[in-house]
Amino acid sequence: HASKTVQLLPSADLILFITSADRPFPDSEKHLLKSIQSYRKNIVVVINKMDILDMSGGNHGEDTKNKVVQFVTENAADLLGVNPIVIPISDRDGL
Repeated sequence: HASKTVQLLPSADLILFITSADRPFPDSEKHLLKSIQSYRKNIVVVINKMDILDMSGGNHGEDTKNKVVQFVTENAADLLGVNPIVIPISDRDGL
């Protein structure tokens, strides 16, 4: 899938980069995001499956969710050289 995605990047106006809350930014995603950065496109990072973290820790997982958002934001900023827009989502929120 990655090779087909890379072929479409030059014509994209906006890139939605989706990572998962239960395993944010594995090495394969870091490599892909770093390669996307060279296209200088508008990139929005979406963290999917945030509801998985609801039961982790106290406060309905809010502390863990905040840590995941911070982790993704910092890693994406390091890879892209700018602070990206990061949007955490959950299917429970009913986009």
